[in-house]
Amino acid sequence: MSKGIKLAVSAISILLAAMFVFSGAFKLMKPVEAQAGFVHDGYAAWSVIFIGVCDLLGALGLLIPRLAALAAAGLGIIMIGAAYTHFSHQEYQHGIIQCWDC
Repeated sequence: MSKGIKLAVSAISILLAAMFVFSGAFKLMKPVEAQAGFVHDGYAAWSVIFIGVCDLLGALGLLIPRLAALAAAGLGIIMIGAAYTHFSHQEYQHGIIQCWDC
């Protein structure tokens, strides 16, 4: 792999990790606000904590080369679930644009 591609992959990994850190931190630091959305969508209140921890661990995994593929797969599953939730509740704007705050 060329140096430019490695640099681009690293930059994208860092940006994605930062986005998941912010998303997970919000869910863990303000669980009451996040729980309202989860409960409204039909999920248990405790799932906010679970998804928040998964977001943070996934973000950490993206920064560790040996774990990056596994972390990306796990985060991808979470994001597919979030997009499905938004689309099934006719929240199309959230499903496309704001799914990082799911």
